[in-house]
Amino acid sequence: MSSVVVPATPRPAGSPLAGVKHVIAVGSGKGGVGKSTTAVNMAVALAKLGAKVGLLDADLYGPSVPKLLGTDERPTQEENGRIHPATAHGIKIMSMGLLGGDAPVVWRGPMASRALNQFLGEVDWGELDYLIVDLPPGTGDIQITLAQAVRLSGAVIVMTPQILAAEIAKRGLKMFQQVRIPILGLVENMASYVCPSCGHEGALFRSGGAEKIHAELGLPVLASLPFDPTLVGEGDDGRPVVLSRPDSILAKAYLDLAARMAAELSAVLSGARNEKPTIAEMKPNHEGRMFKIVWSDGVSSLTTFKDLRYQCPCAVCVDENTGHRKITREQVREDVHPTKVQTVGNYAVQVHWSDGHDTGLYGFDYLRRLLVKQA
Repeated sequence: MSSVVVPATPRPAGSPLAGVKHVIAVGSGKGGVGKSTTAVNMAVALAKLGAKVGLLDADLYGPSVPKLLGTDERPTQEENGRIHPATAHGIKIMSMGLLGGDAPVVWRGPMASRALNQFLGEVDWGELDYLIVDLPPGTGDIQITLAQAVRLSGAVIVMTPQILAAEIAKRGLKMFQQVRIPILGLVENMASYVCPSCGHEGALFRSGGAEKIHAELGLPVLASLPFDPTLVGEGDDGRPVVLSRPDSILAKAYLDLAARMAAELSAVLSGARNEKPTIAEMKPNHEGRMFKIVWSDGVSSLTTFKDLRYQCPCAVCVDENTGHRKITREQVREDVHPTKVQTVGNYAVQVHWSDGHDTGLYGFDYLRRLLVKQA
């Protein structure tokens, strides 16, 4: 089995996740599909295959990762405010479930988003090959915050086999695709059941959901996992099957899932998969008063500060109803220049301009069309 450690372009110096090579989201369209169990066992499998792994339980309202890993170790905090995550089975962990108390989390979206940003920005994750993020089901505030706050390397979608589950899973897929996060593949959970008495294998649900999405969207099926009644008790006892029954069919399936996920990630990064290009680097040249943009597919683009400021797509600069530009090129100062440039997730760049304007998000698709048109 090839190495699951996939090289990555380093994150910016000073970034809270500067030492993390890849952030991988594990999501689902609905609850009850085994997403957290999959995230935990995939993380343990990656660690067993030699990777340095962290696991962030982003399901703030219903954290289950500590239970599944059998730990109640509390994170610790230094005087400078940095938080050291707990560890279990060689994996660094952060979860609301480790912060004490059994009262329900009753938060509106902005509070949950702030908590997630703390878990990302104030936790000392150190050097990791993978930070696996176990998302809550659906496409709410947590998913949007994660997409904006972190440059995700990819996402894995967990679903059950029935066609209805496929339709719900596709909503989550579209959300990730809209913010240009590569879908590394699908995990079809509880795809079959093997009778422990007679050995007969049958379907628990109507099958074909993952294959339907594969046929429609061309996304790989990373694993088709059987339902295993023993897994339920192991989860309650905090014993990941990859460790408790390493020779079982299910444990081997999770190890294979980890390897396939890494292979798909490598294919995305190498360009072997046809993903839309993202911005790899955007450097201002203040002497030439230009931006040089290098794209992930190797293409380079040039644009002047004045042109890019004029082409701001925000509602202040463009009429949302007509699409007509509200400002003229002459209104843009000749000496306008960027004071700050930052990426927003995998899908946009925000530029703070010297004239005080900073509300425009330049989407990667918009920039690519604009700069190809100018070339």
